Amino acid sequence: MVILLALTSQAWGQAASSIERDVDWQLSLIGGVLTGGTYSSRTENSLGERVHLKTDEGFMTGLRLSAEQEYLGLELSAAGVFHDMNLEAGEWEIEPEGSNATLILTDLNVLMFPTGNDLADGRVRPFVTVGPGLAFFMSDYDQIDSELMFAANVGAGIKFLLGDEGSPVLRFDWRWHQIIGSTTETMENSIYRQEFSVGIGLRF
Repeated sequence: MVILLALTSQAWGQAASSIERDVDWQLSLIGGVLTGGTYSSRTENSLGERVHLKTDEGFMTGLRLSAEQEYLGLELSAAGVFHDMNLEAGEWEIEPEGSNATLILTDLNVLMFPTGNDLADGRVRPFVTVGPGLAFFMSDYDQIDSELMFAANVGAGIKFLLGDEGSPVLRFDWRWHQIIGSTTETMENSIYRQEFSVGIGLRF
């Protein structure tokens, strides 16, 4: 058993040594969920009640392109989130005539790999990330305008470099998004969401 483990470790190290690059480019397809919540609560109905426009959890899909070195990287993300909406006024909750909402998120993040290539010869890479971005909200509901807003996110994740050449790459991400400010009076000033996603990518 000891001999088998030693041979396996040696083979892993030899395979891993061939995956190191000065700059590692990766393109990943991601899918996951973005938590729901209130997007607007400024409209009052005929009874003088504040009406909240809320979304359920949304399905998220997109692409992430990164350029990485051992300890640092940059990553550009573009993703769409597709929600179902409902209106809440007092004790009542209804589905509006336009019940679909789409959120487009674009981010430019710094990736920090605290362990570098120390784990499994660089094939297991946990990371933390932070960066600014833009968010564009649009819906079928006539009383809510489309909105372009600033955004920021912070999060953590882990990447697994698979195969003989470290490709494909399997990744898991958690991110906390804050969507900031608005140009009209229809949207919340600050919107907070969490992302849970998984991705598969290629190195090139």
